[in-house]
Amino acid sequence: HGGRAVAAGVAAAMVSHNPDAVVQAALSVVPEDSWTARSLHRAVAAARCARRDAEGTQLSMEREVRRAVVIGGYPWPDLAPEAVGLAFGAFAAARGEFRESVLMAVNMGRDADTTAAVAGALAGALRGERAIPADWATTIGPVRGNCLPSMKGRHILDIADTLTPTPPLPPKPPKGTTP
Repeated sequence: HGGRAVAAGVAAAMVSHNPDAVVQAALSVVPEDSWTARSLHRAVAAARCARRDAEGTQLSMEREVRRAVVIGGYPWPDLAPEAVGLAFGAFAAARGEFRESVLMAVNMGRDADTTAAVAGALAGALRGERAIPADWATTIGPVRGNCLPSMKGRHILDIADTLTPTPPLPPKPPKGTTP
């Protein structure tokens, strides 16, 4: 369910400029009675309440989202419903702004690399490549290949280009007509 929510959220973000539409798209593809849906609802509600709060600092928003989602006393942070909830909570609290979404997701801890990657994917799809801070983008270099040796030397932008289809050429006008 977590994968479905993230895929639907990213897809909606690619065609929308509204963070709430991204959240709704994610919720529309998971069963309402699932742990993922409950986690996502709780995280986003906490983020919205914390934003309205006069004390709506980033730290208070992080705490509220984390409190709404994390199961106290459960030592393993690698749970998809928790990670998805925290990621969408950070995204909602930051209103889809890239830098704020990623930093909030990282600062909430737990499965921070996953939550930050998901929050960043949502915000990046919503706001576009230019939303990534320039100093963050310049630090990304070719992959070292420690985990996947076959990827050594590849750059993430090369991989993105490989995964992005080339748009089809427009049809040629019939002879004797002008475009």
